[in-house]
Amino acid sequence: MTDSEIANGKETHSKVSKLNPLTLPFAGSSLIEASAGTGKTYTISGLYLRLLLGDKDKAPLTCEQILVVTFTNAATEELRDRIRKRIQVAFKCFIGLDTNDEFVEALYQQVPESERAIALRRLDLAIKSLDEAAIFTIHGFCQRILSDMAFESSLLFESEFTLDDSEFLHHAVRDFWRETCYPLPQVLAQVIDNEFGDPDSLAWQLKPLLGASQANIPFVAKEFNQLADELVQSLARFKKRWPTDSEKELELLHSLPLNGARFGKKADDYPKLAAMYDRLTNWVSFGNGLPPVKDLEMLALSELKLNKGGTIPSANDAPLLDHIERLFALIQQIKPSFLIRARDGIRLRFMLQKAQRNLMTPDDLLITLADALSTATKSTDTESTATESSAHHLAKAIATRFPVALIDEFQDTDPLQFTIFSTIYQQQTQLDSLSLLMIGDPKQAIYAFRGADIHTYIHARKQTKAHYNLETNYRSSTALVNGVNQLFSQHQDPFISDAIPYDVVDTPASADNKKLTEATEDKSALRIKLLGEGESGLNKTTARHLLANDAASEIKRLLTEAQTEQCHMNGKALIAKDIAVLVRDKNEASVMKQALSERNIGAVFLSRDSVFNTQEAFELAIILRAIANPKDERCLRAALATELMGYSAQQIHLFNQDEEQRQSLLDQFADWHQTWLKRGIMPALLSLANQTQLIKRYLSKQLSPSVDSNSDSMADSSVDSSANSNAESGERRLTDFRHLCELLQQKATELDGSSAIMNWFEQQLIDAQGNDEQQLRLESEQNLVQIVTIHKSKGLEYPVCMVPFISLARDNRKKPAPMLYHKNDQLVWDVEGTKEGWEQYKQENLAEDLRLLYVALTRPVYVCYLYIANHSRMLKAGVSSHLYETAIGYLLGITTKDCDFELLSQQALAIKTSAPVPDAISVVQLEAIDDSVLTELNGQSQQLAAKTLQRDYHTPWRVGSYSGLVKHLAHEKVSPGADDEDFSQETLPQFESAADINPFDTDVENNAINRFTFERGANAGSFMHLVLELFDFTNAEVELPQALPKAMEQYGFDQEIWTDTLIQWYQQILHSPLITNNAAQDNQLLNDHGLPLTLAQLAPEQKLVEMEFYLPISQLKSQQLNQLLQQYGYDAGLEFDELQGMLKGFIDLTFEYKGQYFIADYKSNHLGDDLTCYDHNAMATAISSHRYNLQYILYTLALHRYLSLRMPSYDYQRHIGGSFYLFLRGMSPEASGAGIFFDKPPLALITDLDALFSNNNALEQK
Repeated sequence: MTDSEIANGKETHSKVSKLNPLTLPFAGSSLIEASAGTGKTYTISGLYLRLLLGDKDKAPLTCEQILVVTFTNAATEELRDRIRKRIQVAFKCFIGLDTNDEFVEALYQQVPESERAIALRRLDLAIKSLDEAAIFTIHGFCQRILSDMAFESSLLFESEFTLDDSEFLHHAVRDFWRETCYPLPQVLAQVIDNEFGDPDSLAWQLKPLLGASQANIPFVAKEFNQLADELVQSLARFKKRWPTDSEKELELLHSLPLNGARFGKKADDYPKLAAMYDRLTNWVSFGNGLPPVKDLEMLALSELKLNKGGTIPSANDAPLLDHIERLFALIQQIKPSFLIRARDGIRLRFMLQKAQRNLMTPDDLLITLADALSTATKSTDTESTATESSAHHLAKAIATRFPVALIDEFQDTDPLQFTIFSTIYQQQTQLDSLSLLMIGDPKQAIYAFRGADIHTYIHARKQTKAHYNLETNYRSSTALVNGVNQLFSQHQDPFISDAIPYDVVDTPASADNKKLTEATEDKSALRIKLLGEGESGLNKTTARHLLANDAASEIKRLLTEAQTEQCHMNGKALIAKDIAVLVRDKNEASVMKQALSERNIGAVFLSRDSVFNTQEAFELAIILRAIANPKDERCLRAALATELMGYSAQQIHLFNQDEEQRQSLLDQFADWHQTWLKRGIMPALLSLANQTQLIKRYLSKQLSPSVDSNSDSMADSSVDSSANSNAESGERRLTDFRHLCELLQQKATELDGSSAIMNWFEQQLIDAQGNDEQQLRLESEQNLVQIVTIHKSKGLEYPVCMVPFISLARDNRKKPAPMLYHKNDQLVWDVEGTKEGWEQYKQENLAEDLRLLYVALTRPVYVCYLYIANHSRMLKAGVSSHLYETAIGYLLGITTKDCDFELLSQQALAIKTSAPVPDAISVVQLEAIDDSVLTELNGQSQQLAAKTLQRDYHTPWRVGSYSGLVKHLAHEKVSPGADDEDFSQETLPQFESAADINPFDTDVENNAINRFTFERGANAGSFMHLVLELFDFTNAEVELPQALPKAMEQYGFDQEIWTDTLIQWYQQILHSPLITNNAAQDNQLLNDHGLPLTLAQLAPEQKLVEMEFYLPISQLKSQQLNQLLQQYGYDAGLEFDELQGMLKGFIDLTFEYKGQYFIADYKSNHLGDDLTCYDHNAMATAISSHRYNLQYILYTLALHRYLSLRMPSYDYQRHIGGSFYLFLRGMSPEASGAGIFFDKPPLALITDLDALFSNNNALEQK
């Protein structure tokens, strides 16, 4: 049955019966669906008791015979503990004590009186032998079977088990890359480099696919080598045809109504089209590698963008454009074909490496057991028959050992796991005593990222005849259960699959008394709060802050009322740790934690993130490198700059200046190095922590909390003294540091030498797994608000929950490639990124979001706050909302983009009014608040300031800047494309239209996520500069992904939307050739391999970032500077007051290459929406318009003075290379020279300017 049939309601269900654990038959396979809070673990432990005692239909079993399987170590231990306690309760019952357990009492009554003594002995034996009980994780079960039945499973007896195989994958990827990519012809190597860049990027794309061996690939591509040959031949034919056909077809294109956004205006003779033809002509004449791929895409015949009424020519009329289309299609097929080859090649190398070392990982255990159980295809040959017999023998042996299996959390299974249990229990028809109980809730299937496959559950559901459910919620109040029932049941298809229905649950009578008493009039259990879009739309970042602030204020209200006993749960006062805030990820957690901190409310964050994704891990890697290389002063300086070391800028400066200080620190690192070698890594790091007072520094970050109007009444630690975010940060970071030290010490016992440990540690930074061993630990057990990811919260309960961010949609504008989704119940690996696949992929994401929402709303006991923000943009046609892409939007019936606050309110109120219970749901409309009020909402107090002097005043000496010199350009205004960080807020109205600074008002098609649609303005410009300062260009693959999150959080950019785009963009910036358009100089800038210089080649020791300078000025007048600039052919028109004092500036980047010193300045100006808008003429216009030429002339003078003082043999012509002005939005290796402006002012100008600044009369005396 297909997904579409299921979605259309064609699924047929077996009758679902209410489960009675006292009478459930233990025969064959049964599926038990346990909705949230319905006592799943209680039921499992009850069934376990029945199996221990036996009945008329089932002989008693021992703990060793009852197989219980779940999916995590924590769940295994919890199950074992709950079962132990339940057996103890039963033991008390059988010796005549009161247990207050209705099931146990009923079970006791079922046992004939004559058999109760024997039953008691069985319970006693079970208590004593429970440590040997067969309660496993799925991997633990496989490991036990393969160990105990090694002969039957054909497993090597001495196989070694490891949890971490990342090192082997790392080597397999690099081996494949080296063997496959290095011999490729240049054109193929360029395609692969453009798509992946390096082995780590390839591994990142392949990671979710290496284990998807059962995935179908709907891609019938030619083999990679065949495609490569065809591409080379097609390029040769293209080069041959271009000289004869290009002019003719250019004329044909000029006759068509071409789209202006793509080709430029017709009135201007389609300038962008002309630029495309120029680039392709240059490539045909001089190029050896790949032609400009973007130009090929634009000119592909069927992809031509025409205005309304235009008709695309036929292939006969435009054979060259038709050839371009086929050439572009060939290039597009290279990536998916290479991915298939890479997956197979890397997987083979990966498995061989582990086999050679006789190592097995958790996934290998599953694969090995499944292979051992799989019967061969029916055949008459002896070998196949023997294999089949061996597989049946193994399955029978397991089934005989464990005649009953209870599989917990069955919704999190995958095809391989189900195959194992199906083979053992559903295909052993000769064993009548077998029983397989699959227990789970498909509505809580939220672990697809870990390989869980809801479609496997659906498949198993179809195969299983006996269906039961648990229909009573024992967790939540009656009102809250009714509210959740109403929200989901009012939708005809709440989980986008008829195979996952929503069965209304009820509550016991005692749940009616579960109430949260408050001073507020709102007595509802499910409290929906709506945030509108306002007049200008509501972007995701602003919405996140507004939602966090309202949730934090509500938490503060609850805790404040609790201090005066106005807020309690059936008499028990509400405290901070009773409240949970459920979030998706650490970014949302950070915003929420900050909002709580500003209200003096302490919080702790629980997530499944890896400790290797923390700042401590990044800094510790730097410190370890310095300890391992104590004589390398560059490594040592980098270590000193980390927060872990705790050195101030002044202390680092002393290290550079004071020989005694430097030697002392070198000796210190040498001591730690010796400690590492002699005693181990842990003693070395503990010594470092002790001598740098790390623990004291981190814990002393607790500052006195700020006082607000309510603080006097909040003496309890739950609010006032949990206090400060600095303290929490210190405790969090100290916990991470200790955790990393333990992991390093553990790994040191397995690896030989400091280099191996360093390599392992740095590889973890790239490939953080987030497994149980690496998961972040809880930093505090204090009474704190719990911030928990929804995934982590599953299985837990909290008295009060806040769900503030669930309405903020995923980014559905960027199509991932490859994509994993399902078609006809089969897992599909779509390497091409088809349109059909993209729609199915989004649909499955939405379905999982609905299940996430269900999990979130079923965690609380008393009250749940559900926030819904109309995350949207205001366009000319009206509001464009993202709610229709979200789970809550789907449930509310919002299916299109044109949802405004009024419609949102109507839909939410409709659900409230139709709720069967009055106090189940409430709906509150929050006022739409603009950004100007955000500061006040954040709890930040207004800063007092002296009254501003309104009149001008004269000062004889001042510090000026380039910005001050160009602030009042004579007879000019600032034009669109101004450098984003060069102008203050007061300058913004000078733009021609709001579209020039509004990142949402763009003509780019489909609102794509790319460099051209990235936000414009001072905020974006400062962000882009900061990122380029934070990482080593030569190690960007590792350091760039680590640097981005902190910068994006600081400047308010959505990481979910922009991270991948920014990484790709920055990589293109780093690998763009720095071309001067001077043949002689360009030859000098070639590296040892004959390739042009790029930023990626610049090591840290070659760079000086943000070099600050002060140029002394003596009575400088604007007319003097204008005269000098005009004399040398540069733009003038400056107007500024006479300057006497200093001219101050910062050079973005100064670098040395082959003995020459260059200036580089980063410009984030938006000059247009494709790379052709960043050619030399466009950049020259921007340079002239904003007088950037004056800027780099000043920078050159500063560098000239600096070098002349530092270098005895300094010569301007020999040592000054020139100035690169890098227009970041235009830089790409595919468009040579785009975005890169170069100039070297003549020596005479620099000499005259030096004289002008030094002595006002110098030029006159000359």
